[in-house]
Amino acid sequence: MAVREGSWRHEAAAIAALFLVLLCLIPPDGVLSGNEENYFQLALNSVVAAPALPETAVFDSSHHRFVADHLLGWLIAGLGYGGAQIVARLAAAIAYALALNALFRRFGLDALDGVIVVIAFALLGQTMFGEEWLFYSAEAKVAAYVLVLAGLAVVLGGGSLNRAALLFAAATYFHFLVGGFWFGAALLLRLVEDRRALRAAAAAAARFALLVAPLAVWIAWSRLGAEAGAMPSALPSADVIYSILRLPHHTAPFVDAHRFLLRWLPGALLAGGMLAACFVLRHPPEIGRLRPLALWLALLLLYLGLAFGAAAIDRNTGALGKFYLFRPAALILLLWLCLVAAALGRLELRRWTALRLMALALLAPAFLLGAATRVAKDVVARDGVHAELIAAVARETPPGSVVLIDPALESRFLDVERRSGRAALVLWKFVPATDVEIVEWYRRIQFRNAVFAEGCADAKAYRFDFVLAAPEHAAALTARCGAPVASAGSWVLLRRF
Repeated sequence: MAVREGSWRHEAAAIAALFLVLLCLIPPDGVLSGNEENYFQLALNSVVAAPALPETAVFDSSHHRFVADHLLGWLIAGLGYGGAQIVARLAAAIAYALALNALFRRFGLDALDGVIVVIAFALLGQTMFGEEWLFYSAEAKVAAYVLVLAGLAVVLGGGSLNRAALLFAAATYFHFLVGGFWFGAALLLRLVEDRRALRAAAAAAARFALLVAPLAVWIAWSRLGAEAGAMPSALPSADVIYSILRLPHHTAPFVDAHRFLLRWLPGALLAGGMLAACFVLRHPPEIGRLRPLALWLALLLLYLGLAFGAAAIDRNTGALGKFYLFRPAALILLLWLCLVAAALGRLELRRWTALRLMALALLAPAFLLGAATRVAKDVVARDGVHAELIAAVARETPPGSVVLIDPALESRFLDVERRSGRAALVLWKFVPATDVEIVEWYRRIQFRNAVFAEGCADAKAYRFDFVLAAPEHAAALTARCGAPVASAGSWVLLRRF
């Protein structure tokens, strides 16, 4: 694709501008997101042999994140959780800025174009459906996406597919699904641009397969061989629990009509409009070499349509959920915005620079307000009543205690184990990835639900010593479970009778 060449100063300015925008999306504030709470604790556990209570809510023995777990685990061991998050998010923003700049140059976009594309992408929610994102926190898939962007930049620039295969293979070791899908998409792009490249694509595919074979075998063995015959028949299958009960917002559009209309249909309509635009952009001669890109993105959007069909067939079994069929929607949206921005630039519209500055002026306030609101919420979560209750848990419960967290409070207490040193048995957010552990997680969730609905008298399947109850449950549980030992506002910490 065409590349706008410029001086190193222009290049550095473009990277710096992208970095500042990305800092708003990935703020290094030391306050861990929900995903970071789970993945950071798992990462530290992978490198530090610290004894953990069997009732911990943080458990997942899957191997597919082992590279990221070890890199992040040693960072946490050296800097602590907050320090590791700051360093990891800064590294993510820098790496993204470099990779995005290379990608944008392949589209012929300058610094202003790139900033507008990223801001528009953020304001659109970073995806069409499936709740995927590129720029939010620090975790394994972020490193994978950085490498994928770099690999796409190589392919878009006409570079060697073998070289790109190395980048996509590295991405796969950070996140199997992200690296694998986008390597296939990159091969498709090269073939769309040049049908004579079939031999080169086959050679690159063979190299990629050889590179990722050890990881593929390890994952397959850990998921299938170690769990054969271990699943009880009295409970829903692990696929149903994971894909339909726990993660329908990612994997299952057709769980119920209301969810589909609210979370999936608007994005599906957007994708339809984007597909139509791709077909329109196949024709104007002014956009030149962008036309193959329009066809490529049309094919990727058609893939998402096929994913809806597959999800409809699979709507009762959830067997396809583990493959996250809709995950590519986020990067497809970003690439489509790049295509549209590049096509508009090729049309040589009058006062194009002024129009872009006006677009930036209209988009920036909403973008900055959203970034400021997120940071403010992080600070409140770290220093507000939530912090008082975490301190109360650590102060009022002896080491080795298990504190059952009210489901109504869970989203505010994802850091309870990390900051109090007490086990929490189960948290809805922290779902593991292996079939046996998914079923165990579900058992614990059902047990916790029964406690908060019926009290503690018959709750004997799992050990717990204290209950942290929300206002709507505090009075009933005080009568049926235990005596209050601490409170903050209406929230009560109870010692079990």
